[in-house]
Amino acid sequence: MSHDHTTTHARSLSDNPSRRASLQLRRALSSISTNFATTRVLKPEDNKRRRHDTREPGQENDLARPVVALSSSVLKSSEGLLISQHFDTISLSARDATDSEEDGETSQLAYSDALHERRIETQTPPLNTIEVPHSAPYEEAETAYASESDENVAEQAEDEEGDAELQPQEPKWSRAIFDELRYVMRKYANTNMAEDDEDTYDVTMVAEYAPEIFNYLHELEQKLAPDPNYMDTQDDLKWEMRSVLVDWVVQVHQRFNLLPETLYLTINYIDRFLSKRKVSLSRFQLVGAVALFIAAKYEEINCPTVQEVAYMADNAYTIEEFLKAELFMIDVLEFDMGWPGPMSFLRRTSKADDYDYETRTLAKYFLEITIMDCRFVASQPSWLAAGAHYLLRKMLNKGPWTELHVFYSGYTEEQLKPLARIFMEICSNAETTHKAIYEKYQERKYRRSSRFVQEFLLHMRLTEE
Repeated sequence: MSHDHTTTHARSLSDNPSRRASLQLRRALSSISTNFATTRVLKPEDNKRRRHDTREPGQENDLARPVVALSSSVLKSSEGLLISQHFDTISLSARDATDSEEDGETSQLAYSDALHERRIETQTPPLNTIEVPHSAPYEEAETAYASESDENVAEQAEDEEGDAELQPQEPKWSRAIFDELRYVMRKYANTNMAEDDEDTYDVTMVAEYAPEIFNYLHELEQKLAPDPNYMDTQDDLKWEMRSVLVDWVVQVHQRFNLLPETLYLTINYIDRFLSKRKVSLSRFQLVGAVALFIAAKYEEINCPTVQEVAYMADNAYTIEEFLKAELFMIDVLEFDMGWPGPMSFLRRTSKADDYDYETRTLAKYFLEITIMDCRFVASQPSWLAAGAHYLLRKMLNKGPWTELHVFYSGYTEEQLKPLARIFMEICSNAETTHKAIYEKYQERKYRRSSRFVQEFLLHMRLTEE
């Protein structure tokens, strides 16, 4: 791990007009009310708690029905609505889903072997500095894009659509989107706690502080975002090597049976560290192992020991090297360890569905594949969580994206449709883009989410033919 303190961010938050404008718009929306408690009336029979997941990973097997069993009926009922209206522009090249459920041998965890054995067929061009366009400024964001004309914005939007596969992904903003969000926030915001909302009486949900909490999380997701183009400043690394490292981290994370929050926090630590320091290839795995070690300390009750993490790294580094690297990484990250991952935002959005467990479980698959893609390195986790939830509602034919979904997620359907298409495109080549995650989510405790998505893609492809 290099100790070169001269390398700094290629682009900071203050130098990124797109991210700065997005933060200003989010602040403007958050100032509308002091309480986001919904005023909708729950039916008495629906008051039974169907809330956040408190089950252990092994206990997820007792769901009512596996995803494979419901996929055929879901696909038939949603065929006309979903395929013709929402994903008509998706280019599908999915492989046929296999029915085999035989457990293969455990993947080799040695990072060095994976790096040399994996063959990259296509090379990802380096990312250039991309400015994500916005329309005219709104209220508190007046100064962000005051110099841009509507014509320039339209031209940049066309270029962005054509080169989407090369660009860091962020939610788009426009006057119509901002007005819709402002209307929804004002409609459902209430300064009084809703008496018929079960969260009001649950002290663990701290409903009275929910608005302030999530406004603060929106601030943190901007503040603690890595540089989306940091690989341009690395001498020995490429995006393909990052994919190999993340794949290894996923396997180690699964072996230790750690929380999903730990995985997302690990990837954020890796990307933020690489945004500030150059790393040699020989120390690249050490960055991933140390990031996982720190994230486990932050999130877990029982975290792996340094000896166990060193063993999973094939004992390529000594215990002393691990401990020194840990101190150095914490120093480089300036002790800002509390980046908000997508899981909190996903749970918040699922409140619009009465905390529907099925949708949230399946959405975790789409969230996890984002850590493998360099386009989502600096994407807001709240946006990714909303996009995953939106797509699963469409796939499960659970109705439209309602105003309540907009209210709790903070994103409109127009902002989520492009993200949903990217998710589907990534999954169309799952075994290449995210093999470890694909195999992980074939297990029963994850409701065989990856197989369900492949069956869905296959059905779409057959329908188009």
